[in-house]
Order: sequence, then C-alpha cells, then structure tokens
Amino acid sequence: MLHVALSNIKTYARRYIAVILAVAIGTAFLAATLSVNSSTQATLKNSLGDAYKNADLVAYPDWDLVPGAEELTELGLKDIADVRNLPEVSTAYGLAYADGLLRTADNSYGVSAQPVDPDQGLGGMELIEGRAPQGSNEIIIDASHAKEMGVSIGDVVALENGAISPANYNIVGIQRSTTNPRTSAYALAGMSEKAWQHFSGGQALITEIVVNGDGSDESLKAELEKLFAGKKMADMAVVTADEKVLNEVAQFTGGTDQLSVILLVFALIALVVTGLVVVNTFAVVIAQRTRELALLRILGAKRKQIRSSVLIEALLIGILASILGVLLAVALMAGLIQLLHVMVPEMSYAALALTPQGLAIPILVGVLMTVVAASLPARRAMKLAPLAALRPFDAASVKNRAGKARIIFGSLFVVAGASLLAYGAIQGDLVVAFLGGLVSFPGILMLASLFVPSSVSGIGKAVAGKSTAGKLAALNAVRNPGRTTATATALLIGVTLVSMIMVGGQTAKASLNNAVAAEFPVDMMVSFYDRQVSGAETKSMLEQINGVDGITASSSFTSGYADVDMGTDEMFNAEVMSVDPTSFADVALDPNIVPADGEIVYVLGSPENPTVEVGGQTLAVKNSEAMLSGNIVTEQTFSKLEIDEANQYSGILIKVDSDVNAAGVNELVTKVSAITGVESSMINGGVVMKSMFSQIIDVLLMIVSALLAVAVLIALIGVANTLSLSILERTRENSLLRALGLKKKQLRGMLATEAVLIGGVAALLGLVLGVAYGLLGARSALASMGTMTYEIPWWQLALVLLISIVAALLASVTPGRRAAKLSPVEGLAVE
Repeated sequence: MLHVALSNIKTYARRYIAVILAVAIGTAFLAATLSVNSSTQATLKNSLGDAYKNADLVAYPDWDLVPGAEELTELGLKDIADVRNLPEVSTAYGLAYADGLLRTADNSYGVSAQPVDPDQGLGGMELIEGRAPQGSNEIIIDASHAKEMGVSIGDVVALENGAISPANYNIVGIQRSTTNPRTSAYALAGMSEKAWQHFSGGQALITEIVVNGDGSDESLKAELEKLFAGKKMADMAVVTADEKVLNEVAQFTGGTDQLSVILLVFALIALVVTGLVVVNTFAVVIAQRTRELALLRILGAKRKQIRSSVLIEALLIGILASILGVLLAVALMAGLIQLLHVMVPEMSYAALALTPQGLAIPILVGVLMTVVAASLPARRAMKLAPLAALRPFDAASVKNRAGKARIIFGSLFVVAGASLLAYGAIQGDLVVAFLGGLVSFPGILMLASLFVPSSVSGIGKAVAGKSTAGKLAALNAVRNPGRTTATATALLIGVTLVSMIMVGGQTAKASLNNAVAAEFPVDMMVSFYDRQVSGAETKSMLEQINGVDGITASSSFTSGYADVDMGTDEMFNAEVMSVDPTSFADVALDPNIVPADGEIVYVLGSPENPTVEVGGQTLAVKNSEAMLSGNIVTEQTFSKLEIDEANQYSGILIKVDSDVNAAGVNELVTKVSAITGVESSMINGGVVMKSMFSQIIDVLLMIVSALLAVAVLIALIGVANTLSLSILERTRENSLLRALGLKKKQLRGMLATEAVLIGGVAALLGLVLGVAYGLLGARSALASMGTMTYEIPWWQLALVLLISIVAALLASVTPGRRAAKLSPVEGLAVE
C-alpha cells in the first residue's frame, strides 16, 4: 500500500495543498514560539551576562545559602586580592558600581564607576582605543556615552558623588559599551581600583568576583570554596559563568517566561484549528477517491490495507508539511533578528538560538496531528461509507447517543464556566475568571451544532429574499450540519479570541488612562535632581517649552525637605514642593490641588488633624489622592519654612494638549529633554504614563492579532474544503440545476453565498462571544484599580467581520470555478 500511497500523492498532489498549507502554518507557529523562547534566553545571556562572557567561575553572596541571616558578606578589594593569590587562579576581578555625576563643559550625566586592574582583564571591559587607566585621575568611558557627551581621549571631565568633592579626571581610553540593560542607562567609567575605592567613599560594594583559572572548573571551585570557608563566608556561592547567567535571566524574567506561555497558547489554538482543517481536507480527498477505493476492494484490498494507505499518505504529508513549517519558522526568526540588527544597531546582541528539541517537537507534533486528524476519515474509508457519512462528527442532537452526551456535558461546562467567569468579574479575581473562560468556551463549542446550523439557515433565509440561488445556498449550507458546524467552529475560535483581545485591550487602555489621570495631577514633570538651575535658566527653559507645539502651559517648582509634626509624638522628614499658584493652576489637571498661602496640599499621606506643623510653621491641611513627589505649598509659604537650601532642587511642570497622541507625546518628551538637558527616561507624569500604557497595549494587541490571524487563515482553508466536499456530494444535483437553466454565474453565486453565510455567521457569533469574554476578563483583571471604563472598539470589530466575510468569499472562488467547469452531461453521468 506504500506504492499506492506514493502514487496517489504524486498523481493528485493538488488535493493535498490545503493540508500542507494548514499543517505547515500550524507547525511554523509552534516552531517560532519555541524559537522565541530559546532566542530570548540567548539574547538575555548576551546582555545580562556581558560581564561574565569570558569568565570561568563567579563568586557572590547568596541569601539562599544563609536563610534567616540579617545581612550578607560585604566583599572588598582585599577579598579579590586573596582570590588572586590562589594557585589555580589566573585572573580575578570584582564587579562593583559606584554611582555619581560626570560633568562636561556643557552638561552633566549619571555615571557608574567600576574598579579596573589592567593585569586582570579590565574587569570584563574591552578597550576600543586608548589604554587602561593607571593613575588616580584617569578613567575610560564607554563608546556610546562618550559620543553622547561629545568627549574623547585626552578630554578632562569632573566626577563627583555624595561621598567626595568634585575632581577632574583625564579620559585615557574608550571601551565597548555594555549590553547589560541594568547598567547601560548610565555612562560606564572604569578607573583603577585605588581610585575607585576613593571615589566610592567606602559606600559602594563589590557584588561579584569573576574568576578565570588555569585548571579545571571543579578544582578551581573547590579552591574558592575552601578559601571562603576559611574566611567564614558561609553565604558565598561559587558557580560557573553559565549558571550565573541563568540565575540572572531567571531574576530578570521573574523565573517564568510569560511571553512563551502566551505564544504557546496561541500555537495550540492554531494546531487545534489545523486539526479540524486536516479532518475536513482528508474527508474531501477520500470522497473524491470513493470509486478508486471501491475498485481496490474489488481487486482484493482489505479494509486494513485501505486504512493503512490513507494513514501512510497522512504520515508522508505530515512529515513534508512539518519540515516546511519548521524551515519557514527558522527563516522568519532569522529575518526578524537581522532586521532588528539593522534597525536598532545597539541591539546587536540579539541572537537566534535553535535547540534540537525546538526543531524536533514541532515536526513530531505536526506529524502526529496530521495522522490523528486523518484517522477518522481513514476509518470511514475502511468501511466505504456513503458520502453523506464523510463528516468530522455527527450533529449534536437528542436523536443520537453522541449528541445527547455532547449536549449534557456542554451544558454543564457552560453553566459552570459562566458562573466562575461572572464570580471572577464581580470579585475582581482574574484566576477564577480565567478558569471560567477555560471551562465555558469548550462547552459552547460542544453545543455549537445546536445554534450554528440554525443561525446559518435563519440568516440565509432572511437575506435570500426572492433569489433562487440565495435560497438554495441557505439550504445547502445546513445540509450537512456536522461538517458546517466544524468549519464554522474553526473560524469561530479565531474571531472570538481576536475580538476578546481587542475589547479587553481597549477597555484596559481606557481604564488605565482614567486611573492615571486621576492619580497624576500634571501631564509632564521634569526634575533637576543632579544639578543646580538658576532662576534665569529656568525662565529661559519655560519660554522655549511654551513655544513647542502641543504644549499648552508650563510652570516651575522648587522642592526641599522639612520636618513635619502631625500632632503625634513622632517627627519625620517629608518633601515639600513650592509652586506659583497662578501658573500652577494652568498646568494642574485638578484645580483642588492648587494651594493657597498658609495651606499645604498633602499628597504623601492623610493627616487626621486639620493642621500640621511643617518646618516650624502651622499649615492648614488639604488632602489629595494625587501623585506628586512632594506636598504642595505656595512660594510665599515655602519661603517661611525651615528648609536647607543646599538640599533643594528645582523642576518644571508641563501641560500637554489633549489632542496629542502617543507618538506625539514621545516627540514632546524628546524636545523637552533637549531643552532641559534631562534624559528622556527621567521625564515622567500622567501623559507619559498614559502614552507608555497605550503603546504597550497597542503593541500587545498588534502581536496577538497577528498571531490569531494565523488561526483565522487556517480556518478559511477549512471553509474552502467544506465547499469542495459539499460540491462533490451535490455533483448530480448541481448538474441538474444547470440542465434546468441555472447559469454558471448563478452557480458560482450560490456557492459564494454558502461560504459567506458560514463565514459571516461564525464571525458574528465569534464577535458576540469575544465582546462578552473581553469585558468580563478586563473587569476581573482591572477591578482592583477602582472605577472601570468600558469601551468597545466598534469599528475594529466591524473590520474583523468584514475581513471574515471577504475572506470566506475568496475561499469560495476555487471550488466555485471547479463546479462551474463541469458540464451538465458529465455531472449527470456521475454515480
């Protein structure tokens, strides 16, 4: 039968195009998901593990080794020296970062200083040009920040922090910029260990000791553990560089890979839909070969051989399609990585990582899925049942045992799931609501045969009018309820999930925006934490900011710390923000937070007394739930408070035009950053938070919609397969209609109407379910935020419905042309 299977595949290759496409897309989805997981891990290793990439072992204090301890070992330069003295150690250096401020002639920047010993590999750094720092006033700077600062080898910059006075340093080298996201935000300066110790003022700690050895890792590790045991450092862990990177990755991702979990869910959805399509497709193929299979039986082929022949075809097609799918996924991921390298050069550390299991699992799943999905039609082929029996499952009906079981269990699932979903939404419990969705949706699918065929029939009769072709289409669409339900279900799953994500995302965006607007009383806030800005400079900045399109008002503030007595025995220090009430009223989103003289708008708590003692002054309290860095007073009140001027800092508050979108907000942040000299990442406020939330949700919606489009695409292949089988069953009937005067155009129109009815009804039902799940899901996830704002993206949902109908219509083109080509005489001759 292998020869027969190979001959059939070769002779009737066109019959299997739909199966190959469906299986290839489904396995490509799964392979891409696994590739994303492994590639993410590899990329994080390249970035988080930047300092360990040339290391053998890493030693560091670990809380897990001393549970219940009050503090960990504090490593110092002496500990590094002790490690270097071990016989098997070739090099060792400490990872430590002392934060400070680097000043150029034009500006100031945040800097993180690291100790360097030229004989020990520059502490994991790599020189691009120049030399290593040796003297007490020499440093090396990373390339990206050197370019941003406009400095190079030979320039002099000033470094300072809270522990030492400013001092000048000569730049003697440029090092490769780090790819570690935890440290790349600051300029990375390397200085000699002695200079670093002075610069840190004893406040910065060495976090890890990175070690390279001449012998094996096992013996080197034993030496290190012996050394730390002798120094009574019970909390010191010694691991390989790879193990340390994996720990870093786990901490960075919270120990779980949520992205991979989400992608796997969608991959499984695509595979389920693919299975439905494969069942339908093989039903079409077997129906087309009924006479051939019957002839084989006459020639002596046994039922088992016929079944084996069909399964062998499924096996070969599954292997071919699965391999194609994996190759497609690898090519897609490689292309995306290269595109990322071109568009974002600073992410050159992004890597494509393929694992044997990541390649083998999709192929295995694709093959098994194809064979299992083909087994049902193969079993029926073995029995040579009539064409009417060639369908994925019987319609759910009280007239058969299988139908009764599906109705009973489906009803139980729907009732139980809906109850859990409603409870989760009311109580704001996402876990319970999610469980309710997992239980109720399969129940709805089990009951689909009760409402899908009747919905198709009812809508078909309503839109058919007096059109004969329309009436025939409505009748034909439900002639085989089981297969129609299976095809509609495949599309129903995809549309439900797409619309659920759209509605949930839009509701989440609206609710988050309103919550942010309620908590953040200003659109944008710029704080000059790291430098003193004179009144003249601030005035100049305000004039430039007010001239930027999209900004409607701005105001300055000054903040400091004052002692606060709330009428209790405890005195504490709180931040107080000074504003000009006139200009502040123009930028404040809530007029209730504008203070009057002798009044303090308290945003950092809720004093019970109507007055509080602040900086030696008694002030009336006005409570607010707004989020600002300090409690608000007028400039006149602020001048009377006992606040040390040396600890004050100033800033600017900005109001943004409400018509500015997320992209426009990013542009405004960039412009304000350029005017004020403050890094974009340090500019915050309500509009910035809303823009960030909106962008994150929009990106997630785009990604999820693209992923779910795969399931919809596979489902539409199923629509074409259903029409093909329906046309095959009705060959004589269609030919008789042609003989009675039905034109080719009318026949194609009838088939197109059938496809539109199935696709349209499935999409419409999917939208209804998606809206319900989206609203309830958003409610369960965001109820803890407070008042919910429900929004339904009607235009987007209408677009989903339109795309589904148009796609179903396109899916009818090939079956319709094939049916119209058959002459009435040839069709009537078919038995």
